[in-house]
Amino acid sequence: MSDRILCTIIAKNYVAFARTLAQSFLSQYSDGKVYVLIVDDFEGYINPADECFETVGLGELKIPKLPEFCFKYSLKELCTAAKASFLEHLICDRRCESVIYLDPDVLITGSLDQLYENLDNHDIILTPHLDTDYPDDGLMPDDSHILRAGQFNLGFIGINFSANARAFLSWWKSKLYEHCVVDVPNGYFVDQKFIDFVPFFFGRVLIEKDTGYNVGYWNVHSRRLNQTNGSWGCNKGPLYFFHFSGYDPRSSSLSSHIPYRRARFHLAKDSDLRNLFAKYKKLLLANGHAQTISWPYTFDYFNTGERVPNYLRTYYRSLPAAKRAAAPFSSGELEELARADSRLTAAAQLTDAAQLEAIHNSRAWRWLSRYGRFKDRFLQSIFDLFQR
Repeated sequence: MSDRILCTIIAKNYVAFARTLAQSFLSQYSDGKVYVLIVDDFEGYINPADECFETVGLGELKIPKLPEFCFKYSLKELCTAAKASFLEHLICDRRCESVIYLDPDVLITGSLDQLYENLDNHDIILTPHLDTDYPDDGLMPDDSHILRAGQFNLGFIGINFSANARAFLSWWKSKLYEHCVVDVPNGYFVDQKFIDFVPFFFGRVLIEKDTGYNVGYWNVHSRRLNQTNGSWGCNKGPLYFFHFSGYDPRSSSLSSHIPYRRARFHLAKDSDLRNLFAKYKKLLLANGHAQTISWPYTFDYFNTGERVPNYLRTYYRSLPAAKRAAAPFSSGELEELARADSRLTAAAQLTDAAQLEAIHNSRAWRWLSRYGRFKDRFLQSIFDLFQR
């Protein structure tokens, strides 16, 4: 087996991202191995034999009460909740001596040799979100983003086969089984916030501070990209990989996680950043993004085809374990709750429509409309004249 192992996690609609990541890795390591965990059903959509990576199914990870696990989490939560189990599977069952995990929306642009070599002397490698504080300019991201998300970005983690690393995975897996949620008021942010404890709870942890690793929208204020003779650089060294978190090739925004008007950086204003994003967009489209991104997520639906509303996952998760339906996707009781929610939503929409119609037909609305037209036609020009 190759000693260069990479892995990532997707639902099937993200397969274009996984292909792009795997290709960028294999361009660096032609004898490398890429494992992709696909958390939902992909038969009829993806043919594993056609891919440049090896697919792993969620059922291979031996997660207890798997239907419950899939029902109680949203797509984002499920992908991150499975991360520790997936890494444990590769380390313990597939006998990988060291593994690097990257989120699927990452492009590798340089050698990862130093990371793999560091796993000979360290059991866990993490990258911090920041190496430099944000400017006090009122733009985003800002301190609040990092305080909510945690000190480390778990779009990357490196791990080896040591007893210490396996103890960490066992600890992390226990946390993610029930608490891998986006619940900022209660201090949870999927898999990331738990990792703030790792440098204190476990030994042989390397916090990799080289600014060429894990560059993303949260740290571009301290990273200056450049391209020379086809090679990408960051600050005074190489750019090893860029994390396109929240990027949508149909949008001109750096990330959907940041409101466009509040964003500190825009693609239109930074030529090197724009060129890198243009390259990534081209690769995504060549790998079928336009077709695959609309593929349905299996666990968005009951077995009958009815959609599972998000509130129902939270409700189900709040129940004591003994009271949770063992087969939630075929539970008549949960489906009835979903139908009741749909009826309430429809009733609320009808009520809103009726109220809106009543407002439009009222004397007050007619008066306001006439005044508005009068103001626009006559009074506004007088106001403008006095202002001048």
